[in-house]
Amino acid sequence: MGPARPGNGWTAHPPVPEGPPMHVIQLLENDHREVDELFRRVHLSEKPETIDELTKQIVHDLSVHAAVEEQFVYPLLRAKVDGGSAMADEAIEEHQQAKRLLADLEKLDAGSADHAKAMESLIETIRHHVEEEESDVFPELRDAVDASTLDRMGDLVEQAKKVVPTHPHPLVPGTATAQLVAGPWAATVDKVRDLLGGR
Repeated sequence: MGPARPGNGWTAHPPVPEGPPMHVIQLLENDHREVDELFRRVHLSEKPETIDELTKQIVHDLSVHAAVEEQFVYPLLRAKVDGGSAMADEAIEEHQQAKRLLADLEKLDAGSADHAKAMESLIETIRHHVEEEESDVFPELRDAVDASTLDRMGDLVEQAKKVVPTHPHPLVPGTATAQLVAGPWAATVDKVRDLLGGR
């Protein structure tokens, strides 16, 4: 896809250093940094096989990230933040747009012009989403939710990442994980409901 161009609107950030367990916002911000790095590597890559491997990792990481946000973070946002429902609805719509692009990328030949175009659209979509989350959503959650709840939610998100969808499901309405609220996944979802006071 050629080297990244200065001033393309995507600002690279270093990954959050590894250390003690992170609360949920730190965990999600770290996800943002890791995907940012994958985007940078795609821009620097010219070999189709390298672009293909990076695309697979991007699809996996963003699918997992979207699933845990929809099942954990957005219910918390709705429950604890004034105006949180509208913020969550907007974020889910942005997720749907990203999932459609991810689904397209899975079908396109790496290194093709169509793949490059879809990747650039994805980067633009994710960049906008990350900016809104980190400037608006996450500060609201930090102000409205106590640190112990954020810590426990971080633990639950870490557990959930092992079982949530790893591919996009753009045709599933609402959230991509609605069909998974059964079996072992249900226990994790129930813990979230407990944190929200049984909502």
